[in-house]
This record gives sequence, C-alpha cells and structure tokens, in this order.
Amino acid sequence: MMIPDTFLTVHEELLLFLGSILLGIALELVFDAFRAFRIIIPHKAAANAIEDIIFILIWSGSIICFTSVFAKGVFRMFYIIGTILGFVLCRVTIGNALVRILSLVSNFLLRIVKWIFSPVVKLCIWIHEKFARKFVNNAKIHSRIKNICSFPLIAVRKMLYNIFNSNRKKGEKEHGGKEDN
Repeated sequence: MMIPDTFLTVHEELLLFLGSILLGIALELVFDAFRAFRIIIPHKAAANAIEDIIFILIWSGSIICFTSVFAKGVFRMFYIIGTILGFVLCRVTIGNALVRILSLVSNFLLRIVKWIFSPVVKLCIWIHEKFARKFVNNAKIHSRIKNICSFPLIAVRKMLYNIFNSNRKKGEKEHGGKEDN
C-alpha cells in the first residue's frame, strides 16, 4: 500500500496541534506588545483599527508559514483552534501582567529619553520664544502698514476683451462713426 506524501499520522497531528498552541502563545506576546504600545501612546480608534488589521495580517501570515514549513503545506482547521487556544491560555495566565510590566519598562525608558533630551527641548523652546516675538512684532507692523496703505480698487463695470465692441452694429467704426467705403 502506498501512503501519499500529504498523509499525517496521529502523532504528527498531535505535534502540529501542540506547535499551533505555541504559535498562539507567540502571537499573544505580539498582541501584548501592541497593547503596551496603545497604553504608552494613546491614540484614536482609527489607529487602533489599523493596528488590529496589522495583527490579523501577522496572524494569518504566521498560520500560512506554519502550514507550509511544518505541515507539508496541508492546512487543517485544528491549527486555527490551537492558535486561538494558545492565545487565550497565554492571555489568561501571563498576558495582563506582561502588559503591565511592558508599560512600566517603556514608561521608565521614556522618562530616561525625556531626561536626556530635555536640554535640547529647552533650547528649542528658548529659540522659538526668541524668534516668535520678533516675527509676531513684524507681522503686527506689516498688518498696520497694510491697513494704512490699502485703498479700494476701482470697480470696472464693463470690460472689453477684444477690439470690437459687442453692442456695435456691423457698419460702425470702432469709435462710434460710420465706416467710409
């Protein structure tokens, strides 16, 4: 009897199921990184939706890579069930604690970066204040000069764009007289 190349034994399927659970745990860690990023830098719902779409693309790409590398390219539904199970197990056990730890570490790193760059920020603020006063004063002077020098434009009621007057009769000259033949 010939066994096809895509045939998987029960032992191989069990190993693939356990591998998909591990893949789900890894995906939960990636999702925790997204959650920590949302906590550190709060943003609007549209950005959250884009992040969720990126995570779904990562999840589907990892399932495709998992099936092509470990399962001989054969897709089974229990891969998805295993990834969801691993995701939920990791989320229930260490997910929330991991997000808290990631947010604390990142807030600490953010404070260090702010402390390092605070002299540069102070310098930029000083330069901005120095030049802002000068430019605001120039703008005020410019607006005063503009108000003093402004005069209303003359309204032209009728304007000709060509040489011939449109109200003129055929036989008239340009300046109102009859043409001489």
